[in-house]
Formats: sequence, structure tokens, C-alpha cells
Amino acid sequence: MMPRLIILLFAILFAAALSAQFNDNAGGRCTSMAGAYVALNDGWSVFHNQAGLASVQTFDAGVYYENRFGLSALSDKGLFVAARFGKGVIAGSFHSFGYSEFASSKGGLAYAMGLGEKLDVGIQLNYYAVRLGENYGRAVAVSAEGGFLYRLNSKLSLAGHISNPNRAKLSDYLDERIPAVFRMGSTYRFSKQVLLTAEVYKDTQFAPAVRTGFEYRISESIAVRGGFASAPRQFTFGFGWRLNQWMFDMAAAYHPVLGFNPHVSFTYSGAAEK
Repeated sequence: MMPRLIILLFAILFAAALSAQFNDNAGGRCTSMAGAYVALNDGWSVFHNQAGLASVQTFDAGVYYENRFGLSALSDKGLFVAARFGKGVIAGSFHSFGYSEFASSKGGLAYAMGLGEKLDVGIQLNYYAVRLGENYGRAVAVSAEGGFLYRLNSKLSLAGHISNPNRAKLSDYLDERIPAVFRMGSTYRFSKQVLLTAEVYKDTQFAPAVRTGFEYRISESIAVRGGFASAPRQFTFGFGWRLNQWMFDMAAAYHPVLGFNPHVSFTYSGAAEK
């Protein structure tokens, strides 16, 4: 019994460290492209770069679930809703990681709008909560994030995003803080069928990571994707299937030591195509 508890504790601590660095791989499309999403734009941008929300035309909503390394205790899940109001888009999101003995969650309220034809900006307020067992209590914190997305032309977009710049404090003990995260990236669309995306991801607790991904639309309804991230090193792949206003995305990330992370998401879009 004790060895099993030790193994589970190690897995939780390790996955929590990964989650701190890669806690924004929400959505099957994002996961299948190794998290390189800062310069893409749709409803899932509420988790990655709120400026991308400006592309939402009417109403978008989505849910996702990830089972890390086949352990239900390390499950990651979340949802979002986004709706256009006048010149801007308002969105709410929720993300949860863990199980009864260790759980972290993040709720956010975002607003995005376009400033002219080329530039979109977005901001979000976040509420964090961490619970450790029954006897260790609960910690909460409030922070903000925001970013921009600039379209140089019809093919190339540049984007930047910063999350938690104030490094919100969770606990006075050991001055425990939520890390700040900085992201810069670009997307190049070769055609309506093919795009490449890449970004540099810097968490204040880890070395910089490079993420790259591609998407190829076989048809109007089917897309295949792949990607690579440098830290932690992982390969990703997946596909998407669109049926009218619904989108189903399946993805998996492969770690050379820990194995596969299966990920699934469903999206509803009020606009048939963005």
C-alpha cells in the first residue's frame, strides 16, 4: 500500500509541475499542435490568448477532458462560453486539475475586441484555487492576463501574451506564488488547407520552451494535425471532424518516459466557419 501511495504522490507532484508549465493545453486542436496556440484565433483562445476571441462571430462554447498518463487522479478538464456583444466578445472559462486529495482550479472572465482591421486585443481576470487534502486547507489568488494578435497580411499573424505578471501569491509559507508565463508566436497560412504555427513559451519557474504545430484540412469537415514541444519534450498528433456547427477534436501527446496523454474536446460554433 505504501509504495503505491509514494508512486501516486510522485506522479501528482510531477504532473503538477508539468501543469504549472503547460496548464493551457485546453482543447483537442491545441493539444494536437503541442500547445502552439498563441497566434491562432477562435473560442478556445480564452485559454491561450484572449485576443483571439475577437474572431468569435456569434456564440461559441466548448468542453474538454484529458486523462494524463492513464491516471484518473491526474485528470484535466474545462469548459468555456464566448458571445459577441457589439464590437467586442465576452467569454467565461473554467479549468480544473486533480482529484479529491489534490485539486487546482482556475476561473476566468475575458473581453476581446478588434482595434482596426489588423489588430485584436484581449484581457482576462482570473480566480485561482488550490486544495490539498482535508487537513491542509485551501489557498486562493486573483490575477490577470492579456495579449494581442496582429495580422501582417492574409497569411502571416504575430501574437504575444502574458499571464499572471504580478505572480499572485498563494501562500505566505515559502512565499508560494503562481508563476508568470510569457508567450510569443506566429502563424503562417500557406492556403485554406495548410497552416504552420510556432511559439516560444517562458514560465518563470522553467527554461524557455519551443512549441510548433501544423494543421492540414483534408476536406471542409476533416483536419489532421501534429506538433512538437521541446520542454518537456513531447510529440503530439490528432484530428478534427466538423459536422455543421459542431466540432469534435481528438488528440494525444506522447512523453518518451511517461507515455500518452489522450485528450478529447467538443465545440459548438454559432458561425458555420470562421
